[in-house]
Amino acid sequence: SILCITALKLRVGKMTTLTFPIQSTSSIVNFVRQYILVGSEAKSLGKNDLVPNPKPEVIQKIYMRVLQLVFEYRPEQFYVLPVGLDLPYMEIYEGFAALSNLSTLMEQFMPYCRVPDFCLSDVLDPKTKRILYLLSGVVNYIHFRQYRQKDYMEHLSKYKSALENVHQLQKLSEDAQMKIDKLTTVPPEQQAEFKVISAGVQELQQTINQEYRVKDVALQEKIAQIKAVSAEKNKKLSQKKLDLATMKEDQERMKSQIVESPERRKNKMEKLRENVMKLKHEQQEINEKYENYRDKIAFGVHWQLEVQSSCKKLQSKEAILEKNKHILTEMRNEEEQIANDNNELKSLASEELLSKRNVNQKKEKMIKMDTMLKKKREDNERHSQDVIELCNRIQEKRGTVIEQMDQVQKEVKKIQSKRKVLLEITEKEKMQSQEIIRSLKVGLDKYHEGLMKVGERSALRRREKIAELTRLMNRRKNTIEQK
Repeated sequence: SILCITALKLRVGKMTTLTFPIQSTSSIVNFVRQYILVGSEAKSLGKNDLVPNPKPEVIQKIYMRVLQLVFEYRPEQFYVLPVGLDLPYMEIYEGFAALSNLSTLMEQFMPYCRVPDFCLSDVLDPKTKRILYLLSGVVNYIHFRQYRQKDYMEHLSKYKSALENVHQLQKLSEDAQMKIDKLTTVPPEQQAEFKVISAGVQELQQTINQEYRVKDVALQEKIAQIKAVSAEKNKKLSQKKLDLATMKEDQERMKSQIVESPERRKNKMEKLRENVMKLKHEQQEINEKYENYRDKIAFGVHWQLEVQSSCKKLQSKEAILEKNKHILTEMRNEEEQIANDNNELKSLASEELLSKRNVNQKKEKMIKMDTMLKKKREDNERHSQDVIELCNRIQEKRGTVIEQMDQVQKEVKKIQSKRKVLLEITEKEKMQSQEIIRSLKVGLDKYHEGLMKVGERSALRRREKIAELTRLMNRRKNTIEQK
């Protein structure tokens, strides 16, 4: 009880710094129905079981199902007493075993839900705010458990597939190792041949290495000689390239210094004159073509103006024809509209007759509806009077019920006060019984020690008597032998 009081004092500070949201009663009830309870238990659960007066049996059942879901406890584990307890009258504790086991298991489980102050009173005497706080923590933990369980199952499937691959690879490697061992191991029948062949192979390797070294040395000497010759040739090539560059420069200088002959100049001048004559002849031909094109363009412009004037005349005639067609269509449309107007007048006359008939019928219906409404108003007034009388009666009954509730609350308070007194008396008696048990245990320990000492003394006496008897028997044997 003292621990429960201290836990209740600590709750006020811990409720302000929550690591999970406090959910509503409807969401908690739906979650418990879906994920915790099964079958008829889920169907029978409702908001009235939690709020405003929570039922201890329902809440204990929810706690048990939560522990079965999370830790996979069996139902009989909640009703088992520990074997090591040395308690008198074990039959008394069997009825309370389920609740004590449930409270201890929930005290171990609720720190996982970030609720470290779970107490026995939460099982025996639950309260609404406290139950909502505890169940919201449980719901938050189960949500987290389901979310992480998916990741765990994915990792587990990947781990299983990786293990299978590892086993397959190990089998393959073992098979390959067996094959390698079979190939590398020489059977005893062929070991003599294998030794002879391996000795021959080693001799061949030695001979090949010796010959290769001689050839390698000769080739390296030849390569060194070829490198020296190639270096000399490269020097000669570079020298020749320089000589060619100087010769080209001298040749260009000599070309600039040479003078052209007069015959070449005359031939060039004649060629230039011929080119000039060709250019003049081509220019004259181009001028003649330009004049012909200019005359043709002037004639085309005149012809284009005439064509434009004729097109305008044709467009004006087409516009007149279109106007005439439009006028004819308008005449036809007006005649059709006149015929339609006549038909509409006839239909409107018939509709007026029908509307007059409908108006008369509606007036008759309105008169009937007014009479019906009057009757309904009278009936509603009578019904409202009856309801008012019922409300007055209910209020009177409510007053009596309130008085009865007050009396019941007073009786409950008296019972609670008696219960507290009885609890204090039981605690005192419990303390006295524990002191008596302790004194009995001390007396039993002393009695056992005395028994042990008496047993040891009796054993020593028996040993001494047995020794004396053996001595006497030996003496008699000796005397008999001497006789």
